[in-house]
Amino acid sequence: MFLNDSSNNKGQKILIIDDDITLCSVFKDILDHSGYQTFIAQNEEDVLSIITQEAVDLVYVDLEMPELSSSAISNQIKRVNPKTMVVLISGYPLAIVKDEISSTIEEGVIDRFVDKGDLFNLSSITEKLLSEWPN
Repeated sequence: MFLNDSSNNKGQKILIIDDDITLCSVFKDILDHSGYQTFIAQNEEDVLSIITQEAVDLVYVDLEMPELSSSAISNQIKRVNPKTMVVLISGYPLAIVKDEISSTIEEGVIDRFVDKGDLFNLSSITEKLLSEWPN
């Protein structure tokens, strides 16, 4: 199987929540090219609009955004659709943010953590995360 083979991803929807529009655009291009239907949100209104209108399979949410709390928005996503996988992303390694995010992981608000530095192969990581998710 090729990494660009989009036949396995047909219908899977990904939401990217980040205040960095350039990063969002790059992620969207990569995921769209891999066959995912990808959405971008940078504020709470857009997030709520997308998650109430679309059955999103996976959400990448940035840990630190000036206008949004990643924990609060992740809670809202889980309330709308508990089966959606929420993946927290950060430019900081897990060792630095572990204390800050441990309670949200334990509560099931955040399902996984990925360091943005590890997202050089976003398509493969996304495929792996979705294959491991029992929705």
